[in-house]
Amino acid sequence: MIGCLPVSRLLLINPNTDTDMTQRMVAYAQDRFAGAVAIEAVTARFGARYLTDRVSVTIAGHAVLDALACAHGPFDAVLVACFGDPGREALASLCPVPVAGMAQASLIRAARLPGRFSIVTGGPEWKPMLVDLVQAMGLSARLASIRILPAAGNVLAQGGAAACREIARACNEAVHKDGAARVVLGGAGLAGLAARIAPDVTAPVMCSLHESLHEVLDLLARPIPPMRPRACMETIGLSPELHRYLASGAPVRACQD
Repeated sequence: MIGCLPVSRLLLINPNTDTDMTQRMVAYAQDRFAGAVAIEAVTARFGARYLTDRVSVTIAGHAVLDALACAHGPFDAVLVACFGDPGREALASLCPVPVAGMAQASLIRAARLPGRFSIVTGGPEWKPMLVDLVQAMGLSARLASIRILPAAGNVLAQGGAAACREIARACNEAVHKDGAARVVLGGAGLAGLAARIAPDVTAPVMCSLHESLHEVLDLLARPIPPMRPRACMETIGLSPELHRYLASGAPVRACQD
């Protein structure tokens, strides 16, 4: 199953239920991969149209596991394409291939570079969630700031030039007031906007989708990890697909990230 395909295959899971957003991310990924990676995309079957708070993120964690169970496969890596990475750790514990999250991957890549980084995204309830995520990743000392715009990312993405100016202003404040050496523009809704605002920002702007796709390429280039058996799980009330997947005892990777 793993590594036997002529072209590596990525399972891209959108934890938001917005199918148009899924299509935009797939188009972006196909442009970046240029045929080197085939993409199977799955949109969450239930939950919020766009994740904005802890409730929607918690529901999305379940939806991500359901999306894995519904995927046709085979695939060589999985990307949780949402900046909050809902369900990523649980998914990695179930999945026989490497799993990356949009926030996890982009923040790791930002932290590899000199200096501190800032995060800019939309939606006021994201700040405490991102503080928790950065702390859990052990990157708090590398974080200069988190700057949150009032509107959610999917709203900002439709705001045209005015929204771009607002995002660029927040990025420049992170650089000049908070001491950031670079800014991670976070969120599936903001995917692709980093390149548009980069000329107006005085430090590099990193797109969370772009960075996570490159991290996937790095994961695909690594040796195939060993497998170990997984215990079957008895469940009730789940979708038939997820119920069967958890009951199957399918093997998982011996070493999880």
